[in-house]
Amino acid sequence: MITFYDNQAQARADAAARGLREKVVCFVVQGEKLLVFDHIPDGGAGVQVVAGGIEAGELPETAAVRELWEESGLSLSGPRFLCSYLWEAQLPDRFTRQVCHAYAFAAPDHLPENWQHHADGHLFSFRWADLQAPGLDWEMDAALPLLEASLLYSIRSTSSRIEDKG
Repeated sequence: MITFYDNQAQARADAAARGLREKVVCFVVQGEKLLVFDHIPDGGAGVQVVAGGIEAGELPETAAVRELWEESGLSLSGPRFLCSYLWEAQLPDRFTRQVCHAYAFAAPDHLPENWQHHADGHLFSFRWADLQAPGLDWEMDAALPLLEASLLYSIRSTSSRIEDKG
C-alpha cells in the first residue's frame, strides 16, 4: 500500500517518530526511456530502479546520488525531488513498512543501451525501458505519475522560455 506525504519534511518526521527505515528511489530518464535493472541471476527480485537506504545523518538527495553511483556506476548530479511516500507491503518472508523519497535524474545521451555493474556482491543488468510502461516490480512505479508530470512541466517550461526569446 502506498500513502503519499504532503512534503519531505513531514515524511522524514514520520519516519523518525515511528522508527521507520528511509530509502531513496532513483528514476534516471533519457527522453522517453527509464533506466531499469534486473539482478543476475534474478532470484525473484524482478525489474527495479536504483534504490537504497539513507545512512544516519545523510540527506535524501545525497543518498540518491550515492546509491545511483554504487548500484549503476553512474555519477549524475542534480537529483530533482518528486515525492515522499510510505510503502507498506507483505513480502514473501516479512511485512515491510518504509518511507521512500523519489528523485529524478536526467541521463546524458551517450549512455549505452545496456550494461552490467557489480555492487555489494550483486550483478545488476541495466537497460532502458519505455517510460510509459517500464514493468517495475515492488510498487517501484508509485512515483511514475509525478515523474511524468514533472517531465511534462519541464518540456512546457522550456518551450515557453524559447517562445519568449523568439
